[in-house]
Amino acid sequence: MKWLLLLNFLLLFLTCGTPPRERALQILNSGIKDSSVVIRVNAAKGLKEIGDSRGIEVLYKILQGEDEDGIIAALNALYDLQEKRFSLLVVNLIKDANPLVRTEAYRVVARLSQPEVKQILINGTRDHIVSIRRIAYQGLAQFNDEKVIRAGLSDPDPLVRIESARSLGLCGENGMGNFIKKELKLMNPEVWSRGVICLAELKDTSSLGFIKKLLFDTPWDLKLSACEALLMLNNDSGNEILKQALKSDDPFVRIKAVEILKRYPLPEFFEPLKQATQDEYINVSIGAIDDLRHYHKKELKKLFVQLLDAPNPLVRIAAAVAYLKAE
Repeated sequence: MKWLLLLNFLLLFLTCGTPPRERALQILNSGIKDSSVVIRVNAAKGLKEIGDSRGIEVLYKILQGEDEDGIIAALNALYDLQEKRFSLLVVNLIKDANPLVRTEAYRVVARLSQPEVKQILINGTRDHIVSIRRIAYQGLAQFNDEKVIRAGLSDPDPLVRIESARSLGLCGENGMGNFIKKELKLMNPEVWSRGVICLAELKDTSSLGFIKKLLFDTPWDLKLSACEALLMLNNDSGNEILKQALKSDDPFVRIKAVEILKRYPLPEFFEPLKQATQDEYINVSIGAIDDLRHYHKKELKKLFVQLLDAPNPLVRIAAAVAYLKAE
């Protein structure tokens, strides 16, 4: 027992004596060798974010494996990294029997602009999975083929119709904002949540009054979509609601709030996000750490160094990336 205590003390001493940069790199390097595929994916994503090409290599290696959860996580990481490489490995996964794998593969492909992507997305508009048809019509906007996209306006699913209208609007076709508003007559929170985001993407400022009303007496998902839509329209009416969301008893509400704030690093949320790094729910803590990377404040390096010793390995990985990006 005495030898064990001495060994633990020695390991702690050696760790504490290691400069933060080396500790952060050690966390990522050991992470890509971890037995947990989730840890490997997060560490690989972190390496890519700091400019280490090994990160992408690890992610593509995971795509070649048989662990479906790992494949889905790796595809999600490639999407977050905005991977622009046209990979046959990813393209082949859109034929996978697992709809979750196919959906994530389509999300990655829909971001690409290579000519061969267009036909892949056209094929996706015929998929029986609604989420895939939605992604396909989103991606087709970049190819500016209004005839192909217009077919989605008659899709049986309202969310697909909304995505088609959004893409047509981005291509310059008039009246798509009104088309989306008509779809919102269907009293469905999911339809409304996506609809208000699409209206904001089309810069439909005539919808401001309607969107503001959704901040009150509506489910949290819809409130938060309204908050994000308002931010997209350069309106801060929903910021107090976002602050309330960060303190919600529901961890999924807190997660969505930090996801929104990743896209909108507003000064007034700096302190609330610092507090959120200590959230008991790991995904909230990780999201807050990722958000704080956009604030570029010297005091954050000290916080990130402290989090290198967090009990959860995923939090340590997020802190390691944040520290290395802050250098």
